[in-house]
Amino acid sequence: MGAFTIETPSPEATERVGRALAMELQPGDCVLLHGDLGAGKTCFVRGLAAGLGCDAAAVHSPTFTVMSRYPGSLANLVHVDAYRVNSTDELRDAGVEPGAVDTVFAIEWPEKVPEAWPERPVDVRITPVDASARSIEIRVAQGTLAERVGATLCAKPCPSCEAAVGPFDANWPFCSPRCRAADLGRWFSGQYQITRPIEIRDLEEGTE
Repeated sequence: MGAFTIETPSPEATERVGRALAMELQPGDCVLLHGDLGAGKTCFVRGLAAGLGCDAAAVHSPTFTVMSRYPGSLANLVHVDAYRVNSTDELRDAGVEPGAVDTVFAIEWPEKVPEAWPERPVDVRITPVDASARSIEIRVAQGTLAERVGATLCAKPCPSCEAAVGPFDANWPFCSPRCRAADLGRWFSGQYQITRPIEIRDLEEGTE
């Protein structure tokens, strides 16, 4: 069992965790979102949508429609609110078919119909810490997904001065506006250069 826990200071940071998770998911994956009303589940789904290349601004709680579908450039996103669902037949009637090969599923209130989901989902538990901060736990049955998300969101050295920068710093991945501007200046002055001709394999590696 792999697990990763992080505390986010704001809704925007909660979205960023969702976006980091989305970058590690594969079409067909199912994300089960646990948390009370107002915990931030739909906010987290906006981050998933952004990471999958969907229109994050269009994401809303599907409470009264059961399911919302958002097309994405990396994968489609199906957002389900199972709060008022009582059986897998009701889910099927609403058009929910977990496991579709081109789609990532995000399920709010999955405990209402636990038998409907895959055996190895990605469990995300969101717990309010205060009015805006949230504790987010990502748990998977096997593999390194939780660890990879953790590595993405850990503190990293500023590219300009190497000071440690947390993932929710306003200037991420830089530690300050000054370092951000200094890095941009290096680009403009030609200090950053590709030292060999670009090859086809470079382009292929960048799309993976």
